[in-house]
Amino acid sequence: MLISVGEQITGHKIIEQKDILFGVADSTEGGMFRRNAIKKLIHAAELVGANAITNLHMEIYQTTPEVTEATAYGNAVVVEQTWGSVSHEVKTITPAGLQPKVDDSPEAEIMDANGYKFVVCPKCKSKYKADIDENNRIRIVGFDDVDDDEPGLQIYCLRCGSKFTVPDSL
Repeated sequence: MLISVGEQITGHKIIEQKDILFGVADSTEGGMFRRNAIKKLIHAAELVGANAITNLHMEIYQTTPEVTEATAYGNAVVVEQTWGSVSHEVKTITPAGLQPKVDDSPEAEIMDANGYKFVVCPKCKSKYKADIDENNRIRIVGFDDVDDDEPGLQIYCLRCGSKFTVPDSL
């Protein structure tokens, strides 16, 4: 399944619009609930005959003090590959993960605004509110480590999809 946060997929032509679809999961499903939301979105797209999703968005919010919910949504479409140059920016998202493995994740910046600390995506500059956990380590609410092979906490940016490392301390 090809997925894009934009309206198009480089190297492909949209030949049919299917529907706007959603995938919803919450933290009662375990630490991978954001991935589960995307898996459910992919499954819904497959059911309507789509082979791609454009305009991918994800929202994460607290439904109760103990439960966080993730909603992934986008446009289910049918695309065909255009002949000629195909950009390497096209990413296939599989249920096993959000992106192919990247060995070196750039480290995010820490930003202070109005007394709050934020982790800043090095690629698109999206900001994620940072907290300190009981072990005095930086955590971002609703995010779990996505790569056990790399030291530190790696997360995927919800806006641009790039993987980056959260600094060890504020």
